[in-house]
Amino acid sequence: MKNPKEFRTWVNDIGIWGKFIMIGISAFQIIVAVVPGEPIEIASGYAFGWFWGSVYCLIGTLIGQMVVFLFAKKFGMDFVEIFVSKEKLEKMTFLKDNEKIYMTIFFIFLIPGTPKDVLSYVAGITPIKLLPFLLVSGVARVPSVISSTIGGSYLGTKNYTMAAIVFIITLLVSGILFFIYKRHEKKKSK
Repeated sequence: MKNPKEFRTWVNDIGIWGKFIMIGISAFQIIVAVVPGEPIEIASGYAFGWFWGSVYCLIGTLIGQMVVFLFAKKFGMDFVEIFVSKEKLEKMTFLKDNEKIYMTIFFIFLIPGTPKDVLSYVAGITPIKLLPFLLVSGVARVPSVISSTIGGSYLGTKNYTMAAIVFIITLLVSGILFFIYKRHEKKKSK
């Protein structure tokens, strides 16, 4: 890892298996919700560049979300409660508003730092359909994944200044969006 060029050469030498491994790691990160996604996205950008790193992460993420969603649909609340406490489930009242559920999911997945992986489990026990869920959540994840892989790509080319700028901008935008989301949630609860 100290020599990004050698690392990228090593990844390329693995061939297609390196790509499948990255997709698998991204899927695993969703299935095991406690594993954070940001470091994986940064590593993907580091290894494959921002474009292909983003593609592999998004494919893996969609596969992971599909697995979790389908397991939750099949096994119901008992399965979901293995990963999400009853207290957290009770706080997710926004998933009961069928008219706004897709818009709510979009904004939750758009904002970094929100419980996306947990929401993938919970979505499976709602009336939401799989394909619209994957489409809405997948599109909403794109900005965050791209910003992380761009930062990772800059780290891979040893352009630390640009990597820092990308991460700072992402942090600022995330903070603003998170603040807006929290404010909206507070207004809704009144």
